[in-house]
Amino acid sequence: MPPSANTLLNRFTVKAKFRHMQVLVKLAEVGSMRRAAQAVNMTQPAISQLVSELEKLLETDLFFRHAKGVEPTEATKELLPVAHRILGALEDGAENVASRLQQQSGVVRISASAAAIGGMIQGTLDRFATRYPGVLVHISQMNDTDPLGGIVEQTADIVCTREPSVVPEGWTFERCADDMLIAVCGHNHPYSSLQTITTEELGQTKWLLNRVGSVARQRFEDIASEHGWPQDCRCQMIMHIPELTKEMLATGKYLAILPRSVALPWLASAEILELQTEINSPLPPLGFLWSPDNAGTATASFVTHLRRTR
Repeated sequence: MPPSANTLLNRFTVKAKFRHMQVLVKLAEVGSMRRAAQAVNMTQPAISQLVSELEKLLETDLFFRHAKGVEPTEATKELLPVAHRILGALEDGAENVASRLQQQSGVVRISASAAAIGGMIQGTLDRFATRYPGVLVHISQMNDTDPLGGIVEQTADIVCTREPSVVPEGWTFERCADDMLIAVCGHNHPYSSLQTITTEELGQTKWLLNRVGSVARQRFEDIASEHGWPQDCRCQMIMHIPELTKEMLATGKYLAILPRSVALPWLASAEILELQTEINSPLPPLGFLWSPDNAGTATASFVTHLRRTR
């Protein structure tokens, strides 16, 4: 009978090591015992021994062995995200403890949406680093489908995002910037020089699509449906990475609907252009969530910095 989840948890707690997780991740990445051994500065027999130990704990094979190397089994594919999180947390912990030991001014963990990065944070970090040189800052881009995950998982001290409909208990939202949806294009797009653009003309060009469920995607679908835009006006490529969206816009072939906050750095550097269309519509404001009662000195310092950027 396969071991239960509780049995596996007990085994991991008692016998598993960080080294097991490191070897699991590296071996899955490089697909070779020899290359994995070189990457983590171990001998190949030692790598084999660690894999064997982990397989005994789990009572299952973790890699298929073949002439060219190894391939992860389905069990390994399930375990890899956990191993990545464990190693990531260990790295963050080491950085934070080192900061304390070096008598720096503390650590602040910031989770920010793409809109908040463009509309609130980008262009301001050097000022913070200059004013608070002893504060260690960790900034990560949040998962758009789980904007408050950093609060639930207690991995963020400040969450920069849109104003939520419900503020978590013990946290406060402070408004920083207004925002709106806009239509944008590259300099070479045929519409870039037009003062006004009709909805009929908008339906005759190609549009980059936002992810399903986003406000920008819903706005596009509403406009397209209302004015009968053809299906082929949609570019069948959905990108969740702003830099790739900018790259596609730069070709001069596409339009896109974006929060102005996301596009702001590109508009400021004149890499893309904002079009005046009926698509423009307001969005909830951008700001930040923090817990004043639980904030350390570093968090309070970054809050002060964000207030100055309003």
